[in-house]
Amino acid sequence: MKVLWVSSRIFDEADEKQSGVWQKALAEKLAGQEGLILGNISYQDGIKQINYSVYKTIHQWGIPRIGKGKNRMPSEKVCRLFSETVKEFNPDIIHVWGSENPFKLLPFRSDLPGIKVLAIQGLLSSMGSNCLPWFSVKELLSMIGLREIIKGHNVFSIKQSFVREGRIEDEMINISDYIISQSEWTESHLLSTKHDIKFFRTHRALREEFVKCIKWHEFEHNELIIYTSSFGYTWKALYILIRALPVIKIYFPEIQLRIAGNIGRIDFLGEGYLRYIIKLIKNFGIADNIKWLGSLSASQIVNELQQASVYVNPSNIESYSNALAEAMSVGTPSVVTFAGAMPELAENNRDALFFTIGDYKRCAHLIIKLLSDKKFSAEISQNALKRSLERNKFNDVASNQMYIYRKILGMNADW
Repeated sequence: MKVLWVSSRIFDEADEKQSGVWQKALAEKLAGQEGLILGNISYQDGIKQINYSVYKTIHQWGIPRIGKGKNRMPSEKVCRLFSETVKEFNPDIIHVWGSENPFKLLPFRSDLPGIKVLAIQGLLSSMGSNCLPWFSVKELLSMIGLREIIKGHNVFSIKQSFVREGRIEDEMINISDYIISQSEWTESHLLSTKHDIKFFRTHRALREEFVKCIKWHEFEHNELIIYTSSFGYTWKALYILIRALPVIKIYFPEIQLRIAGNIGRIDFLGEGYLRYIIKLIKNFGIADNIKWLGSLSASQIVNELQQASVYVNPSNIESYSNALAEAMSVGTPSVVTFAGAMPELAENNRDALFFTIGDYKRCAHLIIKLLSDKKFSAEISQNALKRSLERNKFNDVASNQMYIYRKILGMNADW
C-alpha cells in the first residue's frame, strides 16, 4: 500500500518549536508499518529544484516555491514538478493534510493517480467568521499602521483571505473522495457543505514528550503562573486573557502570564494586532506580569506546563485544540472556552473549566478559582490526566490510520 502525504512541511530531526504540532508525531508512528510505503511531498524553502530525502523510511520530495500561481493553482512549473513526482511515486492514496494546504486544488487533479483523501485540520470558513468579534471600530482601526499601509495586509484583509480560502476549501471538500476529521464539531460543519461525505474519524497523535513526561502534580507550584500559547490570529483571542489579567491581579498581584509563540517585531513596525495587545498591556499596567517566551520546542512546552498553575485557551474557534490535549496529558489544570470541539476533549467542571467565548470576567473568575483552591486544582488535574490516558490508551492513532487507509482501498474495486 503506497500512501502519499501532501503536507505543510518536510520532516527532519529538528525540534518543532510550536504548540499543537502532531503530523510529525503520526508520521513517525507510521514509518516502518508493515504493508505501508509512505511518501511526503511539500514546499521547501531555499531550493530551486526538487529535493529528495528519506526520514525514518518516509520518502520525501521538497518542491521549490517558484513562479506565480493563478486560478487557485500554483505556478505552472510547480504544477509540473508536483505531477511528475506524484506519477513517479504512483500512490494508491493521496492524503492531503488540511484545506489550508499550500498546493490547494492541485492534488485533486483527475489525471493524478490515487484515491483523494482530505484531512480537515481547521475549517477556514469558520475562522473567517470568527476573526473580528468583540472589537470596536476604533480598536480595529488602531491595528492599522505604517506596516499595514506599506504591505496592504491588515486585520480586515486577513479576514477576507480566510473568506476566499473558505471558498476553495468548499471546493476541496466537494471533490474529495473521502474526508478524515478529528471531531464531531468539524463533521457537523462539513455536512452543511456536502451532505453525502464519507467520513473517517481519528484523534491527533501527541508527541512523546507529552506522553512520557513527569506529570503536573509532581511539582510544588509555589509561583503563580498562567501559561498560554494562544497567540497569532485574532480568533485565538489572546486579548480576552489580557483583559482578564487585571482582574486576576487584584487578588494575586504577583501573577505571571507566560505567552508562547513567535511574535516578531514589537516596535511600530510590528503587526497591528500585536501592537494592539501591547497597548492593552500598557494601559492595564500589567507589563511586569507578562513574559513573552517565543517559539518553544516540545520539551520546553512540557516544562512550561509542568510549572504553570493554569493553562488557558481563550480561542473563539477550535476544530480540535491539540494544545489543550497536550495540557491535559501533562495534567495542567485548564481554563478554556466552549469553542468548537474543545468540549469534546474535556468535561466542564471535571476535566477542565469552561467559559463562554469572549467573557473575560468569567475567564478571570475561573482562573482565580483554581489559584485559590489547591485541592480543587489537584482534582481537575487528576481528572484531566485520567481522561487523557483513557483517550490515548484506547486510541492507537497509527493502527487507526492504517485501518482507514485499508478501509478506503477496500471500498474501491480497482485496488
